[in-house]
Amino acid sequence: MQNALIVEDHPIVCESLTTLIHSSELDLKCHHVATAREGLAWLNGNKAAIILLDINLPDMSGIEFCRIAKSRHANVKILAITSIEQRHVIDQMLEAGSNGFILKSSDTSEILEAIEQVIDGQQYLSKSVNELLKGKLNTNNDLPILTRREVEVLKLIADGLTNQEIADKLFISSWTVDSHRKNLLLKFNAKNTAILVKTAVTKGIISF
Repeated sequence: MQNALIVEDHPIVCESLTTLIHSSELDLKCHHVATAREGLAWLNGNKAAIILLDINLPDMSGIEFCRIAKSRHANVKILAITSIEQRHVIDQMLEAGSNGFILKSSDTSEILEAIEQVIDGQQYLSKSVNELLKGKLNTNNDLPILTRREVEVLKLIADGLTNQEIADKLFISSWTVDSHRKNLLLKFNAKNTAILVKTAVTKGIISF
């Protein structure tokens, strides 16, 4: 039996993937880590037939994880499984060496097919990702799709509040705020908070 490493910080997503794989005909044993650094450490002493990788991780982006993992373990197969459906994110992930890209909203049969094809050495891109790369989808200039909570956090970031102040205001943990902040930076392809806010204002997502 081969190993599958799930690098995902949301327990429900991890448990769902594990249940899906273990109940399928795939001969894989799932292992789980919640951070990129834990994933890299696991790879130092173990071999994985495939890595199922979230892009929004607590300590570094999945893009950076993929780049490091591929530089250290050239033959490792990596399938990005994310909720972020944006051209620049897909491009960066593929440039980092990802063998596939699929959305968390995909049905179970497609996820299993993606895993099987990537393990077999093929590249797998979900249908919607393929259409996005071919320019068939109306992406509104790659305008990011934000959740209600992300918009709330973004507005408070623009107001200059710290993670802890935002956490107190929204009654959530500072760790959750930090996760939202990193996800927003990734979605907007912004290197820092100043560029994030400027881009959000320019695109009309928030205003002062």
